[in-house]
Amino acid sequence: MTDKDQKLFSDFAPVTTEEWEAKINADLKGKDYGRALVWKTYEGFNVRPYYRRENLESLNYLDTLPGEFPFVRGNKKTGNDWLIRQNIFVSDFETANKKALEILGKGVTSIGFYFSNCENISKESLGVLLKDICLEAAEINLVCPDDSGNCAEIFAQYVSEGKWANENIVASASLDPIGTFILKGKLPKDAISKLKPVVERTKVVPQFRIIGVHGKFFANSGSSIVQELAFSLAQGAEYLTQLTELGLNIDEVAKTIKFNFGIGNNYFMEIAKLRAARLLWAQIVKAYKPECNCSAKMIVHSETSRYNKTLYDPHVNMLRTQTEAMSAALGGAHSITVLPFNAIYEEPTNLSERVARNQQILLKEESYLDKVSDPSAGSYYIETLTNSLVEQVWKLFLTVQEKGGFIAAFRQGFIQKEIKEMAAKRDL
Repeated sequence: MTDKDQKLFSDFAPVTTEEWEAKINADLKGKDYGRALVWKTYEGFNVRPYYRRENLESLNYLDTLPGEFPFVRGNKKTGNDWLIRQNIFVSDFETANKKALEILGKGVTSIGFYFSNCENISKESLGVLLKDICLEAAEINLVCPDDSGNCAEIFAQYVSEGKWANENIVASASLDPIGTFILKGKLPKDAISKLKPVVERTKVVPQFRIIGVHGKFFANSGSSIVQELAFSLAQGAEYLTQLTELGLNIDEVAKTIKFNFGIGNNYFMEIAKLRAARLLWAQIVKAYKPECNCSAKMIVHSETSRYNKTLYDPHVNMLRTQTEAMSAALGGAHSITVLPFNAIYEEPTNLSERVARNQQILLKEESYLDKVSDPSAGSYYIETLTNSLVEQVWKLFLTVQEKGGFIAAFRQGFIQKEIKEMAAKRDL
């Protein structure tokens, strides 16, 4: 017998689930099993104290590989690298450019430019903002307070007239009229239809995701993970439906959408959240019959949550954001923003921004979380959480669809009521 064929534990009989349960009940000494060891989550399902191989037997996606439909195991075939994003608020284009160049030399690979207004954005001012930045080496994310699409079109024009290979440029514009509707309560009739010409004019940059779905709005309002995912997917489906009805094909539309999720402190559940989100979005896009499965890839930007941060001991926020960033990385986020520890009460300082950047660098350079594709694959616990989230999210998603879709459900007050009730439960 070779060493390879030798069974090291043949002297030990396998332990059945019944035997485990008997041992646990004996150790509990009469205490109620459900109250002592079963976690009743806010997500609508209970979590057991342990899981075994038999709990995964009904899951039909376990044999898929990373980079394959339905992308539960991630969009990449190899590795788990993500982009380190830092946001810059643009009041002066030259100053913002100087800061961008500085942080790009300190480990940042994705920049979010936040504009106070879009009226002064032109091809010339964008040239000042992006001067000396290699657009093929850093992701550019443009965030404007309005959803006109002018900024996105100017960026696409600027890129097309430049020296870069358009297919290598990764960017986003965060146009989200439904998100504006959530925050302001108004949605002009033509708000979504105005996105159609923007999609058509910006497709010269193939990896330019101009539409943003902002699930972080729900997370920062106190929603559960199930609510954040279900309502975000319903928003995404609204964009797919309305834009395809206007004549765009599903492959064009799906490849222009980027999801922005908040990441909370529920460590393993947040890992499972991103895996479940990719699987469900892939199934939704598939229902529209795209030509290529690649159109069903969900691109996710994760941002550490504001909901659970403290004003009174702000340095503790670093511990919270670190575990949140780990969840996002292990869950397979495309890019991650770690908010500085003082971001909820003052303008971040050089110190707090540097710490936020370095938190992600440590996860890559010292913990090697970027090296292994879908590192949580095969975990009985995380795989079960993923499946449980899929089931609960899908139920709530269908409820929203039965009410006429996200916009109709929001106008009826259903979305607000659900989140308000959940936030009250979480604050007890």
